[in-house]
Amino acid sequence: MEPEINDNTQTQTQTQNSQVEWTQSNTPTPIPNIWGRLYLLNSWRKECILNLDQYYDLTEPEFSVGRALDSTFPIKKDTARIDIIKNVSKRHFIILRDRSETSSPAVLTDTSYNGTYINGVLIGKGKSRVLDDNDVIAITHPTISMFTFKDLLKNEQDKVPKEISQKYYISRVLGQGACGVVKLVYNKLTCMKFAMKVVKKGKLTNGQINNLTDPVKVMNEVNILKALRHPCVTSVEEIFDSREAVYIVLELMQGGELFDRITRYGRLSERLTKFYFKQMVLAVQYLHSQGITHRDLKPENVLLESKEDESLVKITDFGLSKYVGEDSFMKTMCGTPIYLAPEVLRANGVGCYGPEVDVWCLGVIFFICLVGYLPFSPEYQELPLSEQILSGRYRYSSSCWRDVSLQAKLLMKRMLTVNVRRRISLEQILKHPWMQDDDINLRIDVLLSQHQLKNENEENNNKKADIAVVRLVAANKRPISDSSNTAEPIAKKVKVGRRDENDDTSSATSCYSEE
Repeated sequence: MEPEINDNTQTQTQTQNSQVEWTQSNTPTPIPNIWGRLYLLNSWRKECILNLDQYYDLTEPEFSVGRALDSTFPIKKDTARIDIIKNVSKRHFIILRDRSETSSPAVLTDTSYNGTYINGVLIGKGKSRVLDDNDVIAITHPTISMFTFKDLLKNEQDKVPKEISQKYYISRVLGQGACGVVKLVYNKLTCMKFAMKVVKKGKLTNGQINNLTDPVKVMNEVNILKALRHPCVTSVEEIFDSREAVYIVLELMQGGELFDRITRYGRLSERLTKFYFKQMVLAVQYLHSQGITHRDLKPENVLLESKEDESLVKITDFGLSKYVGEDSFMKTMCGTPIYLAPEVLRANGVGCYGPEVDVWCLGVIFFICLVGYLPFSPEYQELPLSEQILSGRYRYSSSCWRDVSLQAKLLMKRMLTVNVRRRISLEQILKHPWMQDDDINLRIDVLLSQHQLKNENEENNNKKADIAVVRLVAANKRPISDSSNTAEPIAKKVKVGRRDENDDTSSATSCYSEE
């Protein structure tokens, strides 16, 4: 049922019970921060003995409805029929909005015994649902509609296909890059947070189609993401494909990027580096087992599940990834320049290279984690960037590497080895002496097991919820109410290495050491 709303009432304030006396200070009263509005439906107003306000402004973080007199909207004899009141709980439902989280949605929690409904669908005692603009709230029965909710913190629901806005509440932008924008979204049914990557198809760059947003390449990422199942690889909730864009709903990694973690600390300890690095190696090993080479590994594409130091790590952003069969080779010149492997530069879009490029990228990430600066950079004036990489001459600052263990240095050199045949493999990395730490390995195993168990529980809960909804619809048989040139990726700024008297520019190849 639609509310009767006219433009003239949009800026009215709620009727106050007390009058302001003339002796009161003339200081203007600050306008409350109104985040939502509940319009009382005519069907409810007609059942009331006294005239009620047309709408109620929501300024506090909590709004409650129930028979209890301390409810924000108490349901009494003068506000409802007696046959309705007897089915209303002392605290029937609560609406909460976290104002500390920018653009967070309003969440309605059903605390009743006889039911609270959103758009005719039962929520269930103790369960919550995200409220969206124009949602109709009913109590005790789906036909006893009480309020229509208006969301005054304008979100972007109208800017996505309807099939998405019906299921997800679109919140703030989390990040933006060459391949698209990432937004925070909430599943309206479960209230869970996700990240939604929006990739526009065929976006023009300097009059040419950007290869990173070419429809074929976009769908390449989609197909890769659909097929992947590993605790250390970003999982996909679902994918929506429209004519203009692809919307990829991903699990939300609340710990941010590895890049930001390194920036905050300046450099990571060997122990923390080991904790993150082993997970990265396991993820890349899994990708290679699936015939996938990432080709754009960098700290920005490594995400952390939580803000805790010992967090689950996940590889993401597969826009440049490629399936590699037994008879196929990669030729494309792609990736972020400072992380490119020598063989990619030598191929120059014509020659071939293999999955070993990911090991080189891991080596660059490993280097940055340990000392906090780039091994290769166009800012190093001794050699052009391409020559630095082709010769394996990384910037070596003795003062920065002084406290790093010998085994860590040897592992770094094995990964940043120009000769592909002599470069260490993923299997060898996992067996390297520096990687042998029983305590860290145990902690990682526990983390991976907990993640697996969590996913299994969520899948079971989702199945139960789907079955419950089907049974509810079948039992009620009531319709739901209607409410009315290639763009090259740019690396984030990483500190470049400083030079001092003891600095040396070393060749990774010449420093190669067999284990």
